[in-house]
Amino acid sequence: MPRVSQTNNPRVMSAARAAPLPKEQQQGPLSQKLKAESANVALNALSIVKEKVEEFREQDSFFKYKAFIVAGWVFLSISTFGITCARGSVKQTGDFGAKLVPVPAGRAGVTIMNKSEDAWEKVRIIVKDNRGVEFNAFVPRVEAGYDVTITPKQLLNANGQAAPSDIKIVGVEMQTAEGDAVLLENGKNLTDAQ
Repeated sequence: MPRVSQTNNPRVMSAARAAPLPKEQQQGPLSQKLKAESANVALNALSIVKEKVEEFREQDSFFKYKAFIVAGWVFLSISTFGITCARGSVKQTGDFGAKLVPVPAGRAGVTIMNKSEDAWEKVRIIVKDNRGVEFNAFVPRVEAGYDVTITPKQLLNANGQAAPSDIKIVGVEMQTAEGDAVLLENGKNLTDAQ
């Protein structure tokens, strides 16, 4: 007498094939074998999803409320984390409270005022001249309410050479431990609105 197995869910679905594939299909090219196997995997995944959906429908409303609360919390956590990571540590110019002070005609240099309530740490000032050459200057700390002035002698290029005394500055970027901000772009002072 054959043995009959009892299950809790009589509506269990299976994606198993009723009969094995014919010999011609089993010995075909690799692409056909991969297609057949991927179809099996897809059918099995679909049946598992259908079973889980059916199990969820059979649960009481209290369980469903808890599941929706947890799902909402997970969604909010992941989206908040994603937005934070996408933004990175880049700050807009106004977030720093940086103000680029125009230099009087005939003088070359950069003066940046810290109008924020926090000190800037590990400040790197990147200056671009009209030929596209970048020069860097480093300042360990700029206190809140103070300014920093960088002269051409303090600006060094990648080879360690100082900037020319008649440098024509067209771009200024500031990087700190908290992020970075563009202050001057194509000769336009982006801090004028502050």
